[in-house]
Formats: sequence, structure tokens, C-alpha cells
Amino acid sequence: MAKRPQGLIYAVDERPPWPTLLLLGGQYAGLLAAYLVLIVIVFKAGGASHGDAVNAICLGMIAVAIATVLQALRKGPIGSGFLAAPVFSAIYLGPSVLAAKTVGLPAVFGMTILAGLLEIIIAGSLHRLRIFFPPAISGFIVAIIGIQLGLVAIDHVLDIDQRNLPDYSNHVIVAGLTLALTVALSIWASGLARLMCSILGLGIGFALAIAFNLIPPEHWQILLDADLIALPNPGFISYDFDASLLPAFLISGIAAALRTVGVITTCQKINDDDWRRPDLKSIKGGMFADGLGCMLAGALGTMGTNAAPSLVGVSKATGATSRLIGFTAAAILILFSVMPVVGSFFLILPNAVIGAILMFTASFMISGGIQIMMSRNIDNRMTYVIGFSMLLGLGRDVFQNYFKSLPGFLHPFTSSMMPIAVISALALHLTFRLGSRRKANVGFEKVEHSVEEFSDILQKKARAWDIDSATVSRAESTATQVLEHVRRANLATGPVAVEISFDDFNFVISISYQGMLLSLPHVGVKHGVFLEEEAFSYGLADFLIGAYPDKMESFARGQDIRIQLQFNV
Repeated sequence: MAKRPQGLIYAVDERPPWPTLLLLGGQYAGLLAAYLVLIVIVFKAGGASHGDAVNAICLGMIAVAIATVLQALRKGPIGSGFLAAPVFSAIYLGPSVLAAKTVGLPAVFGMTILAGLLEIIIAGSLHRLRIFFPPAISGFIVAIIGIQLGLVAIDHVLDIDQRNLPDYSNHVIVAGLTLALTVALSIWASGLARLMCSILGLGIGFALAIAFNLIPPEHWQILLDADLIALPNPGFISYDFDASLLPAFLISGIAAALRTVGVITTCQKINDDDWRRPDLKSIKGGMFADGLGCMLAGALGTMGTNAAPSLVGVSKATGATSRLIGFTAAAILILFSVMPVVGSFFLILPNAVIGAILMFTASFMISGGIQIMMSRNIDNRMTYVIGFSMLLGLGRDVFQNYFKSLPGFLHPFTSSMMPIAVISALALHLTFRLGSRRKANVGFEKVEHSVEEFSDILQKKARAWDIDSATVSRAESTATQVLEHVRRANLATGPVAVEISFDDFNFVISISYQGMLLSLPHVGVKHGVFLEEEAFSYGLADFLIGAYPDKMESFARGQDIRIQLQFNV
């Protein structure tokens, strides 16, 4: 049973009073709607008409509403059971803009469906993919997406093509003030004002745009001509799939899966004061829901969605994590979806405001990625992985003509900064893993070593290999317990050998001796093997592990016994 945290007013399975529920749901719906501005950017890049953009925004509200409900489901394989609403995500903005400009909007929709499908596949193989995404690689992916988003943001802020227009100075002033005020709220404000700084910045920027006359009369006319009530028209939707876009969208799908792990883990923590380790069933259900939501967004003619950390922060600050808030927000969004006038508001936002908010978001993604990378010490191998890959990615935007002149079969991997940087990082990471395993051997005889001395040896080796103290403590406790049991039960008829090895992911202790097979039913052995509970790492310190090995295997061949304890690092 989860222990109710102090300060939690409405827990995940509780229903607030109806007036409060409506207010909280309305607040959530407003926060979700703020991200609809990303659809506007993609549709402008694709040269869509105003009518199609408004219909896409309305259909986007429906997609987010359904995805929010899916995420809040508790029973079955779909849903985390938490208030972890998805939004249209900056993770998908770069690939979507690229697809819209080079191939067309149908490619955005089709490739978004594939990206969501990838997240579902990752959810089903969560424990097997950890080796590919250590903290440094996960953080690098987040950082490179942030850099790409930042370049899109600066393009909107500077709007170089419009610099000869008479009101260009006003454009720069509004962008600068919007960014400055949003940053000021995030630093000096407190409570909800700080958590909602981006949506407040959006409102402030819109007011500044009006004051500096950045919204032309024809844009106001779009808002005035919009119907108050009308069903969205899906006539603009069609699908296309382009191999050249596949790497960029698949990498975005991987990043979305990583972020979902972190968001659902955070939801588990804020709803349980006794939280010790992640509930993988809830995380997998959340990833299934997130992937389905992304596929639905593509099917309804919009861009990709992903769980929003900022909204989880708002629910923590308000003390209201009830799943019913998500259902209420979904109902309000469905209502907004048949009001084109709401969608038209996002359509008339000037580039200055959009760019400032995107710069704000990009800075958090870049710094967050760096924090994830630095959560583990960077050795020489990973230094080369990050350094070379970052240079190749940045070089793609600096030397565009060179990369465009490469043979056609390479274009899918060099179409933008993100695929070339991430693919390089993964390839170098797997290459440099060769020969990375470190080993040490300890022999136990009557006079050579004691169990107490083994603890000292283990600690020294762990410090030399730079293994975190929590893992070392867990490994020491379990291994000494096994060795003590072997000694006290006289299971070994001769010397006991211990091999310690580490390959940057798994800390393995192998205990070998001749005698009888170890049996520890009180520790949780089932048929000689511990059940795996491997934690997929997003570089989060919160993604902790428990008191026993992540995996234990016992082997017996005659009187030759080997016990292997594996600890995920």
C-alpha cells in the first residue's frame, strides 16, 4: 500500500468536490492547450491554409484528450494509472518541421505514427535495451534535441527574412521582453506562478504583441471570422512515409520513451512517501499509452505527443494528483475542439512570441541533457562518444552543402543534426564497449581471506572502477550474506573463488566452489533464479533499485557450483 505524502490534498484515486474538480480540470486543459502552438509551427512550415491549421488544432485537442484518458487508466496493459497527461512535444518538432518543409504534411502524420509504434515496441522490451542507453547516451539525445529545437526557436526570434520590414525592431523587442519576463518568472516567482511560467509568458507575449502592433488586421480577421461552434474537418488528412525521414523520427520516438520513463517514475514518487523502487508494470503501461497517444495524434493529422514533466510538477505543487482531473481536462478539451475560435487564437500568435517560448523550453532541454550525462562520471570512451558525435551533429548545420553532396543512400542519416549525431553516438558507444569489462579475483581459503576482508577488497575495486556507492552497498550486503551462508552451512568442501567484474552497466559477482548448491528461499529465489527487475536508465537518480540483486543465477555441474549475482548500475 502506498503511503500518502504530506501535502497531498487529492490522491490519485480520490475524487475532489465537483467545483474543485472543474477548476483543476480547467487549469490542466489550459496548460495542455498551450502546447498547441507547436502544431501552428509545423503547419506554417508545410504551407498549410489557415483553415487546415485550425482544423488540425481542433483535432489535436481530441488526440490529447484521448491520450490523457489512456494514460490515467489503471487496469489492463495500457495506462500508468497516474495523472501524467501528454502534450504536443518539442521532441517531435525538429523532425516534423523538416518533414513538412521537404516532403509535406502527409509525411509528418505518417512518420509520427511510426514513432509512436516504436515507443510501444520499446515498452515491450524495456529491460533488454538498457545497454544501448546509459545515462551519457540518454542525456546526449535530450541535449541534441534541445539544440535542434533552439535553432528553430532562434529562427523565429530573429526572423531574418523579415529584417527589412519597418516593424522588425518591434518584433525583436517583443521577443526579447517575452523571453526575459518568462525567465524572470521561472527564477524569482514562487508556487504556481513559477511552475506555469511558460503559459504565463505566452499570455504576456501576446499582450506585448498587441501593444507593439505586431498582429496585422488580416490576422484579427481570422479570429473574428472563426465559427463559435463547428466540428473539425479532417479533409486535409493523408499519410505518406519517407525513408529519408525515418532516422529522425525513430530517434524522437526513443527520446519520448526515455522521457516517459522519467515522468511515470516521478508520478510514482509524489504519490507514495514510502517509494523505494519503480513499478515497471506502471511504467510499461504508461509507455504503451504514450505510444498509442502519439500514433493517434498522427492519425488525426497532427504532430507527436509525449508525457509532460511540467504538468506533473503542477500537480505536485497543487497537491492534486487525482486521475479524475485528467478525465475532466479531457472532457473540457473535447468541448474546446468543436470551438474553432479557440484554435484560431493560436494561429495568430506572432513568431516573436512563439520563438521566445521555444528558446525558453530549449534551454531546459539542453541543460537537462547535460545533467543526465554528468550523473555518471564521463570516462575517456564516453568523452570521445559525446565529443565526436556533437561535432558531427553541429557540422551538419555548418557545412550543409557538403552533407547534401554525399551519396543519396546516406541522406536518411544526414538529413539533419539529430540523426547524424545520435547514430554516431550509438555506433561509437557500442564500438568502445569492446574490451571495457574489468575483472578481479579473490580466493578464500582457511587462512587467506575472511568474509570481512572481502568487503574491503570489494570497496577498493568499486572505487577504482567508479561504481556508485548505493550499488556497492547493495552488492556487498548480498555477497557477504551468500558467503557467510556457504561458510556456516559447510556447503563448500574446498576453497571458494570470487570473481568481480564490471562493464559500465552490470556489476557482477561470481562465487565458485565445490560442494552443495546454495538455497536461499527467504531471499526470493524461484527455481534457482531471481526474477529480473532491471531498471531502464534515463539518468534519473530517482530510478533506484532495491536490496537484492537485479538478477541471480545458480549453476551446478556435479559438485562444481557457481552463483552469479548481477547488479545493474
